[in-house]
Amino acid sequence: MRDAPRAAGACLSDAGDRKAARRLPEARRLRSPAQFAAVTSDPHAVRSARRWLALAARRREEASGVPVRFGFTASRRLAPRAVERNTVKRVLREAARHHVAALDAAVGDGGADVVLRLKGRVPGRGELSWAAWKAALRAEADALLQRLAGELRAQARP
Repeated sequence: MRDAPRAAGACLSDAGDRKAARRLPEARRLRSPAQFAAVTSDPHAVRSARRWLALAARRREEASGVPVRFGFTASRRLAPRAVERNTVKRVLREAARHHVAALDAAVGDGGADVVLRLKGRVPGRGELSWAAWKAALRAEADALLQRLAGELRAQARP
């Protein structure tokens, strides 16, 4: 099947550039298990939770290129299907992308690592619609990240 005709000025790289601009940059992501463990096992970490999500954040002395880095987890025990785990992480990445500027400003000169994890089981088909669950998940992520920004601002003041 042939592709639909494109405008004369449009090219594939333009679409890729627009998509990349909407993403959370890879430099802003926690990758290794050691990075996740450093945040979750820190006794001085800022912690907060809601019905489906838990947040842990810790300050870093140096910004190391980016002020705030994020990590996202969704376990198989709480989200048995891969589509559920991927959806959770996609929603959390989008929320983080929207709050990154406020968190960068709240951190100041140092840096912070933030881990958002799914802590409640994904609701069954009869409990809550998929769209309603995604909206509730996003609302929880937004609330947790706003609260974190406030706490980081309060800690930055002498």
